[in-house]
Amino acid sequence: MPVLIVDPGEIPVFVASFIRNMMLLGCKGPTATKAAHALGLLYDFYVIEKQQPDLDERALQMLIKQFYEARRYGCEGLGWKPVSLKTALDDLEHIRRFSTFCHENYGHIPVTERELILISSLSSRNFNLWLAQARARKRFDLLFHIYNSTQHNQSSVNTRVFKPDHGKPMRVTSAKYFPPDRVRDFIERSANMRDLLCWLLLFYGGLRISELLHIYVRDIDMERKTGMARVVLADPRDGKIAWTAVTGQQQFSLRADFLARRYRKIPRHDLGAKHPERAGWKGMKYEDQQNRESFVYWSDPQAGQLFWKLHVQYMREIRLRIPDRHPYYFVSIKGDVLGQPLKLKNLREQFYDTAKRIGLARNQSGVNPHGARHFYGYFCATHLRFSKEKLQVMMHHRSIISTEIYYALDSKVVRDELERAHLRMLTEVPEYLRAPSSDSIKKEKEND
Repeated sequence: MPVLIVDPGEIPVFVASFIRNMMLLGCKGPTATKAAHALGLLYDFYVIEKQQPDLDERALQMLIKQFYEARRYGCEGLGWKPVSLKTALDDLEHIRRFSTFCHENYGHIPVTERELILISSLSSRNFNLWLAQARARKRFDLLFHIYNSTQHNQSSVNTRVFKPDHGKPMRVTSAKYFPPDRVRDFIERSANMRDLLCWLLLFYGGLRISELLHIYVRDIDMERKTGMARVVLADPRDGKIAWTAVTGQQQFSLRADFLARRYRKIPRHDLGAKHPERAGWKGMKYEDQQNRESFVYWSDPQAGQLFWKLHVQYMREIRLRIPDRHPYYFVSIKGDVLGQPLKLKNLREQFYDTAKRIGLARNQSGVNPHGARHFYGYFCATHLRFSKEKLQVMMHHRSIISTEIYYALDSKVVRDELERAHLRMLTEVPEYLRAPSSDSIKKEKEND
């Protein structure tokens, strides 16, 4: 469990209690670490920058506002540089939750003030909570007979809010994808067979780079009808898996249980933020909800067929020679770390090294691992013309809003489409529907 240590080497009991409560409620380790870090920053701001002033409720609210501004725009006294809007708001949310925890459990002053909010303006989650409380009130409220006339029932409720001034967020209108005309050169200049398999999954399977590192050896099979590789993407913790214990008994459990019982490991996204083998997992929309699984959809069948051929060779020459110490498919293939799970940092460096070999710099637009995923979305939306709903499934987006950025066609594609449409118009569109030509207008004037 992450802890916050303050001068002179003490662990604040309220913070430790709050973090412990977060983890008991199912919070992931990295999120708890970020919460402890945000509270540590607030401690530094209060002690060092503000010199520990006495605080009443209003002064506390002002302190939190000043802390937010220091995080968002920087603080010279603490050496803080400006951070993104999301980072500043995330820190603020951790502090708000800590304040609510201390207020509800220890009676401390809350950092956010109460405001009247219209019931119709509540979020769906808060509205459902208000509705449940209203229905339960009959069991304990001795004044329930006058509840219908109260302000709480008729229009508005008291709630704690804090909405700092942060301006309008930037609107993303298009995705920065890897240069399409350099994709084939990039893949052909792969340093080794393992990297080639990775790049095929990024560019033609649309995966996030961290998702590669959660794939097990058993997650890859062949579709006999097409000859393409069938790649399973399972939730690293809650995905279901069938396996054989050392006793020979057949087991069917969550992947987290499989890792713990077979290899004494935990899912890679549950490792500490500084752990070298950590690999994030953003989550996705699962096609198989029962087993918490999705699948790779190859944008080009030829890429899926090539992947399977290379997979057979990779297994025979590299992966099957590795002792059974972990289930992961992609491994380190050189030096003292031979056979260990491939690290995210190393895979990123391999990506940029490959880009450098074909003359692309890492600061160019779209030249990054996520640019490969954006290329997949661009290719499927612009050239294959898949519908938004179909591409949402292929890219495993939970919301179709995430898919819409790939449907902003670039000008070159629009011009090419217009040229083809004009050629079709010469033979397929009746003459009377076309715009008049300069010759026809000239004849009309002569007749007049």
